[in-house]
Amino acid sequence: MVAALAVCDLIEPVSTRRLSPALLQEAAAMSARRSATFLAGRSLLAELMFLLFKQPILPKIVVDAAGKPAFADPSLPFFNLSHSGDRLLVVVSALGPVGCDIEINRQRRGLTALAAEFFSPTENQWIKAQPSPQTAFWQLWCLREALLKQRGEGIWAMQSIQIDPAQHTFSAECKVSHLFVSSTEGLILSVALPTSVSKLQHWRLSFDKSQLEKVPEPGWQQFKPQVSPC
Repeated sequence: MVAALAVCDLIEPVSTRRLSPALLQEAAAMSARRSATFLAGRSLLAELMFLLFKQPILPKIVVDAAGKPAFADPSLPFFNLSHSGDRLLVVVSALGPVGCDIEINRQRRGLTALAAEFFSPTENQWIKAQPSPQTAFWQLWCLREALLKQRGEGIWAMQSIQIDPAQHTFSAECKVSHLFVSSTEGLILSVALPTSVSKLQHWRLSFDKSQLEKVPEPGWQQFKPQVSPC
């Protein structure tokens, strides 16, 4: 059983050929910066849906009370989107809810304070022992974000997740997920997938933004639940 992710950058505009007039009209009411990010994310998702599920136009999307987007037609796959700076990430699966997060591996004021507030003592000790505490912080942050987005929860629930980076395990209220994180090319990527997913396909937009092309996986570290999935 397969899930798929796709990445692209925002340096050049992404084709909106698979977006509906209603979606384009919705974007037109946004600020220029917000519109560019919105359209790029929807277009990347649309290309993935066309490639894998033969949807010529991106299906209608609704947003639930918690702010999580989903297709209005419940028979269609689950998806999630994330962006950081000029990078976009989309993940899709027909097997159950998914979550993803992408972060540029960057300096940020107050990382130590954030880690102390949201991460366990074990995680904070692990961060300090790593060659790059900054990279270690973003890895743990992305893992949490992906899982929370899969569950439709916000940053307020971060402390409900405990991660053991040395053992590559995590504990949380929901045990039906596997987490993956990768650090590559100045980026941190993380995805939360149903345990029934056995393979994750990797795609990116071609240089001219005309089509998706398959790429090798970035080298994932997998994190498993500390108890058997329910």
